[in-house]
Amino acid sequence: MGVFDNMPDAGKKKAQVQSQPNRLPWWLGVVGCLVLLLCLALAGVGGWYFVAGPGSPSAGKVAVVAPAGATPGSASAAAVQPNVKIAYSVFTGDTAEGKSVWIMNADGSGAKRILPQASSPAFSPDGKQIAYYHWTDGIYVANADGSNAHKIVGETHAKFLAWSNDGKWIAFSSQPTQKGNVNIDAVMVDGSKRRTIVIGGSMASWSPDDQWIVFADCRGSDCGILKASSLGGDSGAMIVADMATNPAWSPDGKRIVYQADVDGVKQLFVINADGSGKKQLTSGTAPHVGAQWSPDGAVIFLRSPEGGSWGIWRIQADGSGKTKLLGDVQPVDWAFERLAVTK
Repeated sequence: MGVFDNMPDAGKKKAQVQSQPNRLPWWLGVVGCLVLLLCLALAGVGGWYFVAGPGSPSAGKVAVVAPAGATPGSASAAAVQPNVKIAYSVFTGDTAEGKSVWIMNADGSGAKRILPQASSPAFSPDGKQIAYYHWTDGIYVANADGSNAHKIVGETHAKFLAWSNDGKWIAFSSQPTQKGNVNIDAVMVDGSKRRTIVIGGSMASWSPDDQWIVFADCRGSDCGILKASSLGGDSGAMIVADMATNPAWSPDGKRIVYQADVDGVKQLFVINADGSGKKQLTSGTAPHVGAQWSPDGAVIFLRSPEGGSWGIWRIQADGSGKTKLLGDVQPVDWAFERLAVTK
């Protein structure tokens, strides 16, 4: 017995049916066809309703558009979080008027200037406010769109800001007399209760629980990234000593991204918060600086003149999938400033 021997003999049955006289009135056949067509139409509408209509799982969702040049399915086309914003400084001249802060979407779209005579932006944790250095008279706080700007610290050199995760404090690099140490101070968002966290240090970043800060400085002949209590009175313990600067703590508190020289060019590295697991993320002849994490920690945004002009880029947290988001945006203090990111 073959494979097909037990299958119904459909062909024979069909032939037998067709050989019998058709005793049904002709109008019943027409009605049957109309009913069949109606059923097919209703099935098509139902399919549209589920796949693309208001009853579909994708209804109401906005499509994520990959940046120009990205290949769908590639690392560079990886979707970014919706509603993520990036603030950054732009240099167009040596005067105060030649510095400004801009904001854009995380895919590089919607870039616009929000603050004149400004640099060193830092978002509040809820993304509703932005702190920045106003050239050349101190630290200001404004709404995220640049409105309602007001001064909270009046000081000529008070830059490189970091907003605490509880929303209460702003840490900054301070050198009131323009001589001696650059210290890390903190001030409440309303400008009150200014205090010194670390004597000797710059470019602070808060731990997610705000109990610690990491920063850049030298202790003796060792220069690199240090960790100290955010309460003050702690000179800091060295985490990595390879002339590293500009650290940024990951949202989960497990990793720190920073920049250090490789053959005289600044590149990005990541380490565990205890100083272990050092890994280089970028390479080449162009510097890669100003790194900041995405809110979910999956992506790192950065600045680089790779390709001939300063731009804003993103990479995956493991260094893969490098994608240029925006070009021709030279930073004000490229070696010291970080990008500001919020959702």
